[in-house]
Amino acid sequence: MGYARNHLATLVTGAFALVLTGLWPYFMGFAPTLNVTFMIVVPITWFLAVVCWFAQKSTDYTHNHAPNEKQLE
Repeated sequence: MGYARNHLATLVTGAFALVLTGLWPYFMGFAPTLNVTFMIVVPITWFLAVVCWFAQKSTDYTHNHAPNEKQLE
């Protein structure tokens, strides 16, 4: 199938979201603009990780259950 069962994009996006989530408390008191930036970026990256996961699950489902040429003959 590929690296990490083709969930490499999900893993990379999830790792990036996890790092941003972990860094957010450290930068909270640093600058108000940076806090607003984290408030925008962190949910978006988690949303992208979930969308990547659903897209890969959908692709796996459609390709694993599609009839192949031998079944059509």
